[in-house]
Amino acid sequence: MNNPPPTVSGPGNLARMVPVSAVLAAVERLAPPEFAFSFDKVGLQVGVPSASVGRVVVSLDSSLAAIRYAASVKAQVLVSHHPLIWDPIKNLAGEGRAAQAVRLLMQNDIAIIGAHTNWDCAPGGINDVLAEKLGLMETEAVGFAEPRRTAKIVTFVPPEHETSVIDAMSEAGAGSIGLYHRCAFSSLGTGTYEPQEGSDPYLGKPGDRETVGESRVEMVTPLNRLEGVVKALTEAHPYDEPAYDVVMLREAPGQPAGRVGFTPRSMDSCAFVDYVDDALGTKSLLWQGHDRPISKVLVVGGAAADCWKDAVAAGCDAFVTGEVPQHIAVEASEAGMTILASGHYATENPGMARMAELLAESLPVAVEFYDPAPGLAGRPID
Repeated sequence: MNNPPPTVSGPGNLARMVPVSAVLAAVERLAPPEFAFSFDKVGLQVGVPSASVGRVVVSLDSSLAAIRYAASVKAQVLVSHHPLIWDPIKNLAGEGRAAQAVRLLMQNDIAIIGAHTNWDCAPGGINDVLAEKLGLMETEAVGFAEPRRTAKIVTFVPPEHETSVIDAMSEAGAGSIGLYHRCAFSSLGTGTYEPQEGSDPYLGKPGDRETVGESRVEMVTPLNRLEGVVKALTEAHPYDEPAYDVVMLREAPGQPAGRVGFTPRSMDSCAFVDYVDDALGTKSLLWQGHDRPISKVLVVGGAAADCWKDAVAAGCDAFVTGEVPQHIAVEASEAGMTILASGHYATENPGMARMAELLAESLPVAVEFYDPAPGLAGRPID
């Protein structure tokens, strides 16, 4: 039987109600979906955006055990690192795990949100937490990243409505630059228009030419959020026919998943394995590629064994990940890279515990972290 996980303290214990869309927005502020790799399936997978939420459960896996736990505590949302739906589900019949899980979610009115490679890459996410657990210093993001495809959206709004329009566009995903949100630029100018019959002008009346002071507002938005940002702009804008421009921007470097940093002290391979195992509460497998002291380390949690080449490129002494297939163990160690397989659960679960803490701080609903008992639902026996 699973040990009951603790409720994460914070504003969430006020037990107010918010829509599923507000929980999704909070997750995406932490783990922007544009950081996700192209193969990934993130975001709201089951549920209705307008449904009310008073309790959220956060879990590493979208397991049946996690869903049953969410149902037992009457949660309305499960936020999972590993998405439930990867491939199209042809029907919900039978005993397949995905079909069972979807039925169980629907029977209990639980929505599920996936935050996968976007949370791996995000500042403060899975791999930053992993680096923190290992005490790495002077960390920086390295390795593959999806290019950022963005546009700049420009609109013209009466100055007294500037704040509300910027707020609406920001809530829809515009104005995020690195660790800064709600980034916008505005400048004052003069607009002119001549309303026609059937229009509903903010100022003036049909047939009269108007000249008014307006703010030009500019915000950057990821392309995958452009439609929602335009919708938010038009709904918040006081004009019945708001003007706006969309300017496509050049691709920019994305946010890598890997983190490189330095250990607090140099140590040999055997001491380094003990150090990692003590920090993560795990039992790592080690393939020793050299006998020099270990100081500079690349970490990428989960199934990221291919990233060992990023460790070589960054001049690292060791690479820590979750799982390592035999062919990569051979290739990496023979290429001179010391590599550790420290477990998928051990390298990623701390990052989901951190997400639960952050969601509890930002949402006025109860937030709990589900951690299965050892040996159950994907957690190895300690």
